[in-house]
Amino acid sequence: MRIDFRPSGICLPDVDLWLDSTEPCPNCWISHGHSDHARGLHGHVFGTAPTLEIYRLRNPETAGASPECTPVEYGEPFEFGGARLTALPASHILGAAQLLIEFAGERTVYTGDIKLNDPLCGTPTILAACDRLIIESTFGLPIYQFLDREEARDRIVGFARETLDDGISPVFIGYPLGRGQEIAHVLTNAGIPTAVHGSIARYIPVYERAGFEFPEWMPYANRETAGKALVVTPEFRNYLEASGKNIRIAYVSGWAVLDNARARSGAEVLIPYSDHAGFDELTAIVEGTGARHVDVVHGYTEPFAKLLRDRGVDARAPLPATARGSVEQQEG
Repeated sequence: MRIDFRPSGICLPDVDLWLDSTEPCPNCWISHGHSDHARGLHGHVFGTAPTLEIYRLRNPETAGASPECTPVEYGEPFEFGGARLTALPASHILGAAQLLIEFAGERTVYTGDIKLNDPLCGTPTILAACDRLIIESTFGLPIYQFLDREEARDRIVGFARETLDDGISPVFIGYPLGRGQEIAHVLTNAGIPTAVHGSIARYIPVYERAGFEFPEWMPYANRETAGKALVVTPEFRNYLEASGKNIRIAYVSGWAVLDNARARSGAEVLIPYSDHAGFDELTAIVEGTGARHVDVVHGYTEPFAKLLRDRGVDARAPLPATARGSVEQQEG
């Protein structure tokens, strides 16, 4: 099967399908709802039901254009363009999915953003044997090693309770989609009063419809922060710091492993938990699929491909790391 790697996405001309195209195309698979993947006014869109709901929510122009959207279930194959396609969980954010493409006797898996550790909110990853693997490598260097789900949950809850006991408002920096909801889910299920910034709160109903509970969460209100944990976006940190509120900040991110993370985030506490795979997870995914050929896209592409080649894997980086935004611009 021919595969064309382009800055706007991955094209499968033999199947008449694009993978995560950021520019309009006739037929597009969307692996998950982050804006560097779920963008573009396409003619026909495939994805899991939560991903398609997030896609419409983030792209209001789709309402007027009414693209044809086909929701797919994990593990249920469907036919398109002469290929047999199957969505598999990717554990990245709610609805994230890999795509197994069976065409002309060859099995290809496109991971999209993926992690192997179980997520705080989401469906655990299932690996599929394949001949060719297209894998995203946001954290494809050995320095990136992350907490597992239980460790992250304990660190989040422990920081919140200790800070509240000191009479200070704990502030968690999360991303609008994915990390923010995971943090809020952990806090609210631990019985901690939690106020959530609007950019994060807008997606909570999507998570609730998927079965994840956020008991008694409340929207962030400027004058009502005492005695509550606050879950906010990185951009909101500067406002809180300038407000004079009695706060202590925790940064929950894969980038928290870096030496400069505290200075860059303004956080007192660093919690290295990510919705992307760490290095050991990435190598385990490659080994688990048994792929004979690996294409590395996004993030530390060439370094990770070289590390795989050093281990005897036929790997390459078909696009430069900046093709769809630098590593620093990706959510972690």
